[in-house]
Amino acid sequence: MKIVSWNIRGLGGLEKRKEVGKLVGDLKPFILCLQETKLQNCDVLLCSNLWGSSCHGFSFRPSVGASGGILTMWDSSEVEMWWTESREHVLWCHGRFTKSGEEFFVANIYAPCDDMVKQRLWESISERLHLLAGKRVCVCGDFNAVKHVDERRSVRGDHRSLDHVPFSRFIEDNTLVDLPLIG
Repeated sequence: MKIVSWNIRGLGGLEKRKEVGKLVGDLKPFILCLQETKLQNCDVLLCSNLWGSSCHGFSFRPSVGASGGILTMWDSSEVEMWWTESREHVLWCHGRFTKSGEEFFVANIYAPCDDMVKQRLWESISERLHLLAGKRVCVCGDFNAVKHVDERRSVRGDHRSLDHVPFSRFIEDNTLVDLPLIG
């Protein structure tokens, strides 16, 4: 099973859509999680163009103005999706992989930049993860946070230099695994 997550930073342009189509063709993911689509609308035609076939399903959370937007797509020949739920900053999906029969949950997250709102998001996700203890859960997306301060691309001397502490605690408290970035 292959789950791919990508902050697309806008899906309105033709070039970005072609990149997504190429990624799907090359990697053949079972599930694709896109963040920051910056789209207010998403339909079957757009998703068919992105996926490259009609054998897919999707769930979408619109952007607020030009900010955010989350899209989760899946290969319906590999995944049977039972339900999806759109919450503020997160799309939850629950289903099973058809060949293995394994049940799963996926949380596709696009976290806000505001530290207080982000903290409420960590708490909300932690509550859900507590309820899902013992289940197969993949939490992915753009968290707009780093686990360690040395991961930050531009180190600034302002208050954000400590914002890694709550995120690191969120990861540890929920026994999540921080996978290395690839690509």
